[in-house]
This record gives sequence, structure tokens and C-alpha cells, in this order.
Amino acid sequence: MAEQTGADFFPVQTGQQPAGICTAALDFARKHHHDVIIVDTAGRLGIDEAMMQEISQLEQLLKPIETLFVVDAMQGQDAVNTAKAFPSLPLTGVILTKLDGDARGGAALSVRHITGKPIKFAGVAEKLNGLEPFYPDRMASRILGMGDVLGLIEEAATTSDQRKQSA
Repeated sequence: MAEQTGADFFPVQTGQQPAGICTAALDFARKHHHDVIIVDTAGRLGIDEAMMQEISQLEQLLKPIETLFVVDAMQGQDAVNTAKAFPSLPLTGVILTKLDGDARGGAALSVRHITGKPIKFAGVAEKLNGLEPFYPDRMASRILGMGDVLGLIEEAATTSDQRKQSA
């Protein structure tokens, strides 16, 4: 994915501990004059105390500007239970994934309520362009079964523009 986006990538060595990885990655970023580093931690489908301690340790080490909680919209109540385990972290927002599936986004309301943080992005596909800004009014329409009319209009306009450019 880093190659597809033109981003630099810091490889992890087998057996490296998360704190060591982050320290080395920060050093790498500084040496290469990068001003953004993205740290993707292991997923937490269930509440695992050791993993929660690990993520707290990484937060203290990295002191991130942005800490986003990524949650699978298909998880339903499990997403809410996982969100309840994160109040000790200074979350700045949520990314809600798999909104392209059958889930209507009910988890969005619950996760927003539990974390008290805004949902910033929605994952709607497994491609690089599958991460979109989150629009609460559109999600409310989907939850109520009215569909995302504005999204359909925007998609039609984009497709029309692309056809005009290739013609």
C-alpha cells in the first residue's frame, strides 16, 4: 500500500517489540525528514488486557497528535463493547469501516456516544479510494432506510466528469 501511495515504509523485523518498533520508526522518520508517521496497531476484536496496556504504552511513547479508533460497522454490539475499553486513551476520532456491506451504520451512533468523539472517516471499499469523509446526515438517512441520495448524486457527477475527460 505504501508503494501504491508513494509513501515511505518502515519494515518491522520479526520478534521486535512494539515499543522498539515505534522508537526505531520515529528515528527513521526524523532522519528522512518526514513530518507524519502512521502507526497501525493490532486489531482488537475482543478486550485483551495485555494489548490494551501495549497501546497505552505506545500512546505515552509517541504522544500522537491524532489517535483514531477504527471500528468495523459489521461488529454491531461488539464494536460498542470494544469502544468502552478505550476511554483511557485520548482518542481524537473514529473511522467506521465496512459501510459498503449490509450494515446500515447503527454502530455509528453507539460508538459515537460511547467514545464522545466524532466519526471522521468511513471505509466503503477495500481500495485506496475507499476511505471517505464521514457525513453524519448521510448516515442518518441510511440508518432510516432513505439511502444516501447526496452520495448517489456526487457519484453520478464524478462518473459523468470522468467520461467527459476520457472522450
